[in-house]
Amino acid sequence: MTEIIFDCDTGVDDAMAIMYGAGNGAQFVACTVTHGNVPVHVGARNTLTILDAVGLTDVPVHQGAARPMAQPLLTAEFVHGHDGLGDAGHPQSSRELAGTLAAAEIVRLARSRPGELTLVAVGPLTNIGLALLLEPELPRLIRRVVVMGGAAGVPGNASETGEANIWHDPEAAQLVLDAPWDLVLVGLEITMSTAMPPEVVARLEAVDTPHGRMLWQSMQHYIDVYEPLVGMRTCVLHDPLAMALALDPDLATYRLVRASIELRGEKTRGQVVADLRGYEADPVDPLEPGVVRLVDTLDLPAFHEKFLRALGA
Repeated sequence: MTEIIFDCDTGVDDAMAIMYGAGNGAQFVACTVTHGNVPVHVGARNTLTILDAVGLTDVPVHQGAARPMAQPLLTAEFVHGHDGLGDAGHPQSSRELAGTLAAAEIVRLARSRPGELTLVAVGPLTNIGLALLLEPELPRLIRRVVVMGGAAGVPGNASETGEANIWHDPEAAQLVLDAPWDLVLVGLEITMSTAMPPEVVARLEAVDTPHGRMLWQSMQHYIDVYEPLVGMRTCVLHDPLAMALALDPDLATYRLVRASIELRGEKTRGQVVADLRGYEADPVDPLEPGVVRLVDTLDLPAFHEKFLRALGA
């Protein structure tokens, strides 16, 4: 079992990631929620609802940052539906949110379990940035960090160059990249390759488990968004891939690179600027500040199979 703090902004693909984790050995210690796909209070309720759907009714959910550090709040209901779960009409959880704010809870858990917890972040990185400001020793206390974010060497999705999670809070993202921890950055350069082929979509549609049917219903709005982009009725599995690589790093191979976040460019703010030139040898120390692991190759069929099995296929 991999013990995980899951930092999310629960829309449709966050729901996919929770269900992937629940079906593939993740032990959720806590979920912390930030702004992003939807306002933070909506994402927090959605997180409770999805956890309940997979029987994880004892996992606490901590609400966190309601806006970015240095820019206005922007959300993405046009991608995830007004309710963040595809407007499928799922009954909300009746559970209460935990009382501790997200960044403080990340610090508390890390201090109480030094070196044991994996931090998986699939939304804007505001909660993680705040936690680093609260506890400068956080990188030493966290075992591993996997972030869904960035677009290294490929177009963005929130802007021409910026991927949504980084673009929504570039200052927080820079704090995270500057921290001396083992950081896997799972960006659009690899997640855009995860669109499900027709045979995988057909198996997903045929799933007969309650949580699998629930997710399929939520995914219809999401698939509507992706269909004209990829040319078939499917979608891309951004957040589930980050969860998958946190649980099973051997699904992929990686390359260490130096990277930073563009904070000032009029057209490029929020871009991950990775040194992919090959002029110098790649770094060798994953704990060097500003060094990240980028995914080089991915066992896509194995990833799709694990996703389907988590839903009951």
